[in-house]
Amino acid sequence: MIEKTTLILYKRLFAYIKPYWKIVIVTLLSIVGVASMEPLMPMLLEPLVDKSLIGKDPEYIKTIPLLIMLVFIFKGFAEYLSKVTSEWIAHKAILDIRAEMFTKINNLPISTHQKYNTGELLSKVTYDIPQVGATLSQAWIVIIRDTLIILALVAYLLYTSWQLTLLMLLIAPVIAFIIDRASKLMRNSSTEMQQSMGQLTHRLEEGINGHKDIKIFGAEKYEQNRFFTAAESLRKHTMSVVKVSALNVPLVQVMAAIALSIVLYAASVMSAENMFTPGQFLGFITAMALIFEPIRRLTNINQTIQRGMAAATSIFKILDLTTEKNTGTQTPNFTGSLKFNDASFCYAGENNHAINNFCAEFKANTTTALVGSSGAGKSTIVNLITRFYQINAGSITFDHINIEDIELYHLRKNIGFVSQNIILFNDTIRANIAFGKPDISDKEIINAAKEAYAWEFIELLPQGLNTNIGENGNKLSGGQRQRIALARAFLKNAPILILDEATSALDNESETKVQRALIKLQLGKTVIVIAHRLSTIKNANNIIVLDKGRIIEEGTHQQLIEHKGNYNQLYQSGFK
Repeated sequence: MIEKTTLILYKRLFAYIKPYWKIVIVTLLSIVGVASMEPLMPMLLEPLVDKSLIGKDPEYIKTIPLLIMLVFIFKGFAEYLSKVTSEWIAHKAILDIRAEMFTKINNLPISTHQKYNTGELLSKVTYDIPQVGATLSQAWIVIIRDTLIILALVAYLLYTSWQLTLLMLLIAPVIAFIIDRASKLMRNSSTEMQQSMGQLTHRLEEGINGHKDIKIFGAEKYEQNRFFTAAESLRKHTMSVVKVSALNVPLVQVMAAIALSIVLYAASVMSAENMFTPGQFLGFITAMALIFEPIRRLTNINQTIQRGMAAATSIFKILDLTTEKNTGTQTPNFTGSLKFNDASFCYAGENNHAINNFCAEFKANTTTALVGSSGAGKSTIVNLITRFYQINAGSITFDHINIEDIELYHLRKNIGFVSQNIILFNDTIRANIAFGKPDISDKEIINAAKEAYAWEFIELLPQGLNTNIGENGNKLSGGQRQRIALARAFLKNAPILILDEATSALDNESETKVQRALIKLQLGKTVIVIAHRLSTIKNANNIIVLDKGRIIEEGTHQQLIEHKGNYNQLYQSGFK
């Protein structure tokens, strides 16, 4: 019996093939064509034996072989059509699910991303979705086609001898119980198998991304053991599915064989007593034998269905997650002024506030630096300004407009961000600079590159802007990567600019060029600097010193030095 949850999952999955209903109809018609041809073979055997071979009727001698040939031609064409169209539908559904999944992942809040490791999400897109695709391309075809075939063959058997057919059908409840029991076992094992695949993908991703650290710390053996543990877990869960599936099929076949043996004996007795003609006997036995193959396929497809259902559960768990809230409707012209009004925020699962009753004003066209030890709340403030997180109390306003009333895309469109942790994409220099602005002109891209002192090395490359920079820009030096990121910020030209120590870890020549670019980039903008080195913020209009989410000092560099407080201690300790 099909569980209610399985029916709900199938209903959701079939929503993805609903747009292609015309192709679905073609597929269904071809399936009906295949199924209708199946009982014709045993039906034609009766006149072949009785009329042609025994009766020597010249009309049947000519027509029966021709009809058999036509049956196989029509059946072959229908099978080809059903296979191609069903795969087309399934792969269109896979494409749609993958696109929806990718869109969903991009629209999830940062807090949700932190609950999943990258390997888990990759596994759902690369492994789970194809499992669902197999269910959509194979399972429903096999179920409909082979059910129709069995019904057609049973109808023929009932027509030929209803007594023998009922005898054969006595075994059906036992077969149904075996399949139902196997379904539950395979669903559980398939779920565990997919979780193991997520862990394996995560281990693989960490090993590839961290290959330098693994080598330098001599951790090859440790990582090999971790990967082997994940791979072994996947193997065990896979074998659990294989064992159940392998036992399921022979059990069903043995039960069917028992029924067949009993029916064969009874049919032989009836034939001996002239209750069957030779042709009828051969047709009946052939029809019984033909039932075995669709029964085997229906039993086998159960494994595919259970894998697909477990995968669908995993996929819909992601698709049902809540996306970022975008309740704002206002799209004001930003002057760059923003203010925190008694804002408090606590990360999920944490007891202490990351910022507490935080009040600060970032005036338009000024530079404000955030200073403090690790965990003081600097990054949290930036995450709240960009609305990666939402405050728990108080408010944040941009030009006196509450952040929650501003349309989310419009808000982020007006914020530029340059970090020491540059993220570049495995694409051309042009695409990386114009990231998020696909229709921008080459002239504007080149101007931005010149402003960032990036054009001086770009124009020397054989392919110029069309040069592919590799994964995260690994074909470029650190200084070149930083200048590409700066060119991106120049092109965006947002009124609010956040700088997360953009010059750290650079050589002197690169740092000099990046610093010159940063000075130009900050002109006419509200700049917020997360300071790791005090030497980079001496000229800031305002410096906010943080400790445990609270402001403990505020003022210019000179004022804070003269105050001889926490900032002065940091400065004197060599944090320069």
